[in-house]
Amino acid sequence: LPQSFAILDTQDQLSAIKRLCKQFNIDEERYVPKQLMYFISGAKEEGDRPKDIKAHDDETRKKVEIYELYEAQCLREGVVDFGELILRSYEVLRDNPPIREHYNRRFRHILIDEFQDTNKLQYAWIKMFSGHSPIDNCVNSSQNNSKSSVFAVGDDDQSIYAFRGARVGNMADFVREFNVQHQIKLEENYRSYSNILDSANQLISHNSHRLGK
Repeated sequence: LPQSFAILDTQDQLSAIKRLCKQFNIDEERYVPKQLMYFISGAKEEGDRPKDIKAHDDETRKKVEIYELYEAQCLREGVVDFGELILRSYEVLRDNPPIREHYNRRFRHILIDEFQDTNKLQYAWIKMFSGHSPIDNCVNSSQNNSKSSVFAVGDDDQSIYAFRGARVGNMADFVREFNVQHQIKLEENYRSYSNILDSANQLISHNSHRLGK
């Protein structure tokens, strides 16, 4: 990236896709720019570049092609969207062992807040950044000593952002994959009246994969 690179917000990203559609005569009624934006952002949140996406139908193949064109346009213009920032950060750690090991050693303690709102890529980045990724499990024991202590704060009952990529399952995966020995459950609510809490808890109790409180 050039030193003067710019970050696209959601509206900028949509405008960039509309310019792309106009340049390559893409039918915007069939391939709606906002839906293309969601497709590209969703792919990045999964950690997928265009080459990683398996297209089983013509529509998906066309979307992957547009994703490739979008990447090329961003590269020419020296811009990145929010998803690209996280994806590049992950790729830097994944593909450069000396850099990954540097950050594993540099930060001994990591605190994550609002953990229920993290997506698949952010969780993969956390594992890479803290030395808990499968890649780090393959290195020798002396390097394994550089694992960071991770403290995550979240509430799976407050997970409401699945529509924008949040994956509440990251919380259960964290407990298992980080071999969490200590959980602190905050089970008193000071924000609302008991009749409201009782109603909410009765509804929430139907969720079968809760960590539970």
